[in-house]
Amino acid sequence: MKILLFHTYNKGYLSSFFHELLVKLVQEGHEVVSFSWKASVSEQFIDGVKVIVKKKKGYKTNYLNVYNIIKKEKPDVILSNFSYVNPALLFGKLFGVKKNMVWFHSLNEQIKSSKRKVFIKKQFLKLADVVIANSYLTKKELHALYAVSENKIQAIPFWSTISEQEMQRSEIKFTTNKNVVKIGCPGRITIDKNQKVIVEALSKLKATSNYAFHLYFAGVGETLPDLKKQVEALGLTNEVTFLQHLSANNMLHFYKSQDVIILPSLHEAFGLVLIEAISLGTPVIVSSQFGALSFIKDENKLLSEITFDPKSAKELQEKLGPYLEKKGLPKTYFKQLYQDNFNKDIIFKSFLESIQIKEKK
Repeated sequence: MKILLFHTYNKGYLSSFFHELLVKLVQEGHEVVSFSWKASVSEQFIDGVKVIVKKKKGYKTNYLNVYNIIKKEKPDVILSNFSYVNPALLFGKLFGVKKNMVWFHSLNEQIKSSKRKVFIKKQFLKLADVVIANSYLTKKELHALYAVSENKIQAIPFWSTISEQEMQRSEIKFTTNKNVVKIGCPGRITIDKNQKVIVEALSKLKATSNYAFHLYFAGVGETLPDLKKQVEALGLTNEVTFLQHLSANNMLHFYKSQDVIILPSLHEAFGLVLIEAISLGTPVIVSSQFGALSFIKDENKLLSEITFDPKSAKELQEKLGPYLEKKGLPKTYFKQLYQDNFNKDIIFKSFLESIQIKEKK
């Protein structure tokens, strides 16, 4: 069977997930092609996957590239995400592709689509045979907002490749004072990522306790200047470091160096940063609005100890307390949480089942 994936091929962890997915498909005996828009042009085989990159241009040229690649490759199955979805669905239907699939990654609260864009997306999604949702939150929205039939939607999580990454030397430095609790927050600095609640919580903790901590932000974004002003206004300049955007290798160092990671998003369709951290055994305190949580079986009833209402600085303070006292849940708990709920083999098996083509009688 020939499978064509439309996604952005780069050095990011989401791209690494899809590349590993494709490599596993090759190992299963399938012919696999990956198509991406970027600033350059190339075509090569990487780990048995044919990777085609075309230069991203205007709307018409991009659509024409998708048309041409489907016409040329003649896939049995198409899988697309993000901005590739509409043209892949349209031309996949035109060429009679046996199974046209979408992997849907975003909640509308995050992307703030207009009514017009929602309407257009609804029409294109009617052309899909299967829509994979990256969480049960996304699955619910696909049905409620985009009117996708529930029997078309399958919730499949991601796994993380970060724990298999070889760690190289890094130039970034963290405090070596063992009395200082290192707190990390990775991700784009935006209103929806809600980093301000961490600063607010730590400001109150500094005023009411003697905890020694240092907060490291790893990311850039439109609200970075406002966040820096908040840090300065609340007297936390000496306790906060802004690391800007980090490479994949530096992110590995970042996760492994922190005593606890805080993920405070107001909305998160999945939240790859969560499973990256726990796959490495790094403790996390995570917003209750992370879609990845919908896949976790909470048999030990401990999940409530690491989740919080992202609108409540007080609740974050309470959940952070045990880690500041070095009495938080152990690294082994988080690593086991990942292994029990984001098992690569189980996830891949679910995906294999989703791409099966049922012959029409």
